[in-house]
Amino acid sequence: MIRTNSFTIKISFSIVLICISLFLFLLSYKEFTKINLDDAISIKDMDINYFDKDNFQKYYEKIDIENLTDPIFDEKKSKGYFKSITQDSLFDILEKDKKTNNKLNTQNELIANDKIIDDKKEIIEETTEVTFKEIKVLKGDNFAKILEKGGLKGIYIDQLIFNGGNIFDFSKIYLGDIVKIHTRYNDKILENFKLIYRFSKTEELFVFFKNNEFVYEIQNIPTFEEKIFAKGVIKTSLYETMKKKGLSDLIINEVIRIYSFDVDFQRDIYEGDSFEILFRREKNEDGEIVKINDPEYLMLSSREVPLIYYLYTNDEFSEYFDENGKGMTKSLMKTPINGARLSSSYGMRKHPISGYNKMHKGVDFAAPTGTPIFAAGNGVVEYAGRNGGYGKYIRIRHDSTYKTAYAHLNAYKKGIYGGARVKQGDIIGYVGSTGKSTGPHLHYEIIVNGKQINPATLKLPSGRKLNKKQLENFKTLMRNKDLELEGYKDIN
Repeated sequence: MIRTNSFTIKISFSIVLICISLFLFLLSYKEFTKINLDDAISIKDMDINYFDKDNFQKYYEKIDIENLTDPIFDEKKSKGYFKSITQDSLFDILEKDKKTNNKLNTQNELIANDKIIDDKKEIIEETTEVTFKEIKVLKGDNFAKILEKGGLKGIYIDQLIFNGGNIFDFSKIYLGDIVKIHTRYNDKILENFKLIYRFSKTEELFVFFKNNEFVYEIQNIPTFEEKIFAKGVIKTSLYETMKKKGLSDLIINEVIRIYSFDVDFQRDIYEGDSFEILFRREKNEDGEIVKINDPEYLMLSSREVPLIYYLYTNDEFSEYFDENGKGMTKSLMKTPINGARLSSSYGMRKHPISGYNKMHKGVDFAAPTGTPIFAAGNGVVEYAGRNGGYGKYIRIRHDSTYKTAYAHLNAYKKGIYGGARVKQGDIIGYVGSTGKSTGPHLHYEIIVNGKQINPATLKLPSGRKLNKKQLENFKTLMRNKDLELEGYKDIN
C-alpha cells in the first residue's frame, strides 16, 4: 500500500511539471512572434510603375550627374579630334593605337620580367651571402663547445653530432683549426644553419639545416699537380744543400732513407758532390702542399761516381732500381738517422764516463736533440722503455735473425710500444741524451742471432731481382725518364 501511494505521488508531480513547461513555452512563442502594428507599414496591393518620372523624380534629383560628362566628347576640349577622322585615316589611327598598346604591353612585360629576375636575385643573395662566424679551436674545446660558440643551442647540438656520426667523426677536432658557422633562430626555432670545417688540407665538412633536419656532406678540395726538378752541389751536407734548394724535410728524409742502404752519409759524401731529384707534388687552392709523391728519379754523386735510382712500379711492388735493374731496397738501413755525425765507431774504446777501455757494441751518431730516428727495416717493436744505461731504448725484431736497437732517446714517436708493427723508414723516436750519455746522440746496434755486430762489415741481402719481362719494362721507363730529364736540365 505504501509503495502504491509513492508511485501515484511521483506520477502526479511529473504531470504538473510537464504542464508548467508547456505553458511557459507558449508564452515565449507568442512574445517572439508578436508584431507591433503601430510601427508596422501596411502595404496594399497596388499597380506601381517604378519608372514613373512624376512619382520618383525626387530620387533622380538627388543623383549628382555633373561629372558624368566624358571630356573626350566635349567639342571644345577635343579640338575637333573626331571631325578630322576620315574613312581613309581611320585604319592608320587604329594601327597607331595598336602599336602604342603593344609597346605598352612590351614595357609592362619587361617590367614584370625585371621584377621576377630581381626577386630571384634577392633569393639567391639571401641563400648565398651568409655571414659566417669564424671560430678558432682552442685548448679544451670539443665539437659541442664549438657549435655552442657558433650560436647553436640545446637539442640541436645533440642532433647534429648524433645524426652525423656515420658521416664524420665529431670526436676529432684539432687545435688551431677554424670552423665557420652561421646560425639564425626565429623565436627559439632554428631557421637557418650552415657549417664549414676544413678538417684536412684536402677535405671539407659541410652541414646544412634543411626541412627541419641536418644534412651532411664531405667535399674534396680541388688540387693541382706539379713536377719539381731540383739539383745542387754539396758544400757542407746533403741536408743543408737540399734545404737551401727549398725542399721540405719530408722529401729530404725520403732521399736519406732510399740511399741509406748503400751510402754511409758520414764517410761517403764530400764537398763538391752533387744531387738531382724529380718528383710530383699536389697543392690545394690556398697553395698549401697537400701531398708529395715518391721521387721518380734520384741521382747522388759520391766521389764523382753517380748513384742513379729510378722508381719502378707495377701491380706487385713499387721500388727503386739502378741503371742495371738491380733493386736498391735492402733488409736494413746502415744509417737510420738524418744529418748526423759519426762520433764513435764499433769496437774497443775508452768509455767517456767510466774512463775504462770497453767494447763499444754499436755506432754513435751525434745529432741535435729531437732529430728523428728511423726504423732500419720492417718489423715489430720488441721493447720500448727504459733500459739502464741505455736510457730510453727501442729494440725492433725484423725476422728470426736480425734485430736493431736504438738508445739514449729523448722521446718515442706516438704509437711506438711493445708489439707495434713498423715499416722501414718510419720515425720511431727522437735523439736525446738519456741514460749514461755525455751529450745528445743515437747509439745504434745491429743484432744478428742475439749478438751485436759491426754495421760497417754487415753484408746485407741484395735487393729485388727483375724477371725478363719486368726488366724490359724497366728499361723502357728509364729511357723515357731520361728524355724527360733532358728538358728539365736544359731549363736549369
